[in-house]
Amino acid sequence: MGSTGLWVVGAIPDEEARTLPDRYIHLLQSGDRDRPPDFRETLAWWSNGGDQEPFFEHPADPHGPLIPTPTARRFADFIDDANAPTEATEAMRDASMTLMPEAEGAGLFVATARKANPAAALCYGLGAERSTMFPGWFGDFLLSAEDVRTALPRAEEALFLSTTQRSEVLSRITAWMTAMGDAPDFDAAELIDAPLRVLQFAAETGSGATAFSRWY
Repeated sequence: MGSTGLWVVGAIPDEEARTLPDRYIHLLQSGDRDRPPDFRETLAWWSNGGDQEPFFEHPADPHGPLIPTPTARRFADFIDDANAPTEATEAMRDASMTLMPEAEGAGLFVATARKANPAAALCYGLGAERSTMFPGWFGDFLLSAEDVRTALPRAEEALFLSTTQRSEVLSRITAWMTAMGDAPDFDAAELIDAPLRVLQFAAETGSGATAFSRWY
């Protein structure tokens, strides 16, 4: 695994969003969707209160650096397994990147973090209930324009936070980026706000949208 985690959220033309899966279905292999033996168990754990277990601790000095617990490592591995790359998905992701806007803005958000997956940080920050309101599967999605319009209200519900909720989510994201990675200056607020801007842009322009993670 590389040392930099990347999460891309971008608008793409609706027709491309609708036809991409069929274009690369021939690359699917019979074992592409196999999950680790404990995958379902970990998913059930996360969905039924595991998101509130201690993910980080100060082992000795309460003012010292946060240290990931085995719980945090378990969830990080789970996120990687949830969207593990295959020949088909990587081809689709490569194609998607050529269809996105050339520069970051309303239609494109790119998050990078040394040693940490930004999508995992957002899921941990939001917690199990809110992260399921976000479209797709733990930060991965491919939506047609119609799918975007359908998903947007739930995404807004997940990411429009009260002051208290937002403070807690920001704190959890920062903890993840600091302890799981080496990105203490990561812009946690953009990780909440920017994906929603992309989805809103896609809805306004009749575009599709896609998101995926990679390690470099």
